[in-house]
Amino acid sequence: MTPGLPPASPACQRLSPRARVGGVLLALGALAFALGRGGSGESVAPPGIQAPPPMLSAAGWTDAVPHFARGWVSPPAHTPSVHGSSLCALPSGDLLAIWYGGSREGGIDVALYTSRLPAASGSWTTPRLEMDRVMAQQELDRVIKKVGNAVIFPDPRGLLWMVFVSVSVGGWSGSALNVRTSADEGRTWSSSERLTLNPFLNLSTLVRNKPIFARDGRIGLPVYHEMAAKFPQILWLTPGADGRLADYRVRNLLGQAGLIQPALVPLDENRVLMLLRDRSADRLMRLALSQDAGWTWSEARHTDLPNPDAAVDGLRLRDGRILIVYNHASRSRENLRLAVSSDQGRTWRAGAVIEETPWEEYSYPTLAEDRQGRIHLTYTWRRERICHVSFNIAWLDQRSLAQDRANSP
Repeated sequence: MTPGLPPASPACQRLSPRARVGGVLLALGALAFALGRGGSGESVAPPGIQAPPPMLSAAGWTDAVPHFARGWVSPPAHTPSVHGSSLCALPSGDLLAIWYGGSREGGIDVALYTSRLPAASGSWTTPRLEMDRVMAQQELDRVIKKVGNAVIFPDPRGLLWMVFVSVSVGGWSGSALNVRTSADEGRTWSSSERLTLNPFLNLSTLVRNKPIFARDGRIGLPVYHEMAAKFPQILWLTPGADGRLADYRVRNLLGQAGLIQPALVPLDENRVLMLLRDRSADRLMRLALSQDAGWTWSEARHTDLPNPDAAVDGLRLRDGRILIVYNHASRSRENLRLAVSSDQGRTWRAGAVIEETPWEEYSYPTLAEDRQGRIHLTYTWRRERICHVSFNIAWLDQRSLAQDRANSP
């Protein structure tokens, strides 16, 4: 014992090396959380969200002839495996898709690719490499094991955002989120910024679906937590005057475990519907409702639609109905179907079957609407390619009637 100093307390003497390391790691995680969230002050509820496009009567539609087209975003054998596409309509009228591809999901060679469908063209451009493990390491200045899910979306000012997953340790539960922006519709991008959303070493936040936009300028991006307890969250991003990220806050949603990959569908300036992937034994799609612009939520209730632990997406149509795309099965992803609700998700009418082949996979669908009101859908096709289909409301209703006839006795 050093002369003049009191003896160490018994509690300190009993700490094992492992416990001391754990304490240091927790302290560092808390410090990173405090320093890295990018802002100060308490979060407040948004004053409302930007309303969806106004509802139109049947007489207001000029696109009354049924339209359906199918094509490919990614060329054959571009990479051995592809998955997790995200799609958005750009202010110019172009469509932009992003997905990841490589030797397999989670491989170190996986990279993010984009392709563009120009408004005046019927063909997707050659895929362009946007981010891989090496690029992420350079931009984020840390070891990156792999990259994964990404979403892209333009904000109301026209700035394009990319939020993507990177993993430095472990599997998807060890993920973190990163942000890039583009002022020229994805032709060039800013350097990546890593978000600190979890006090415990910033692990286990992932992204899948498109955001809602608050009237005060904030972006409400649905994300989810995977490590141990699995639950949905909303990441509120605040853009600065210069277009860079000025602040961000994450809010946990619901008190029910096993629900991930929330998809948000604005109903009006205050109400938002949430669709949820169900990882529980129930294997039924869940819905929750917010009456205050996505700030607080009802308990997630079951629907009568199955969910095989698979992603779902939704879109409010311009006639006020809600369109969803999902896997209509409880244990497989061998089909991809549409369904429509006229009563804000309380009941669903079966729509067209987009894909159906036993033992194959059709998954991770994403929906977008262009300026003409046509609906676009991309999805994983057998883990080999990203498929794109487009259709209009006239075709959707035509196929729904056909489905009704097929189901009638």
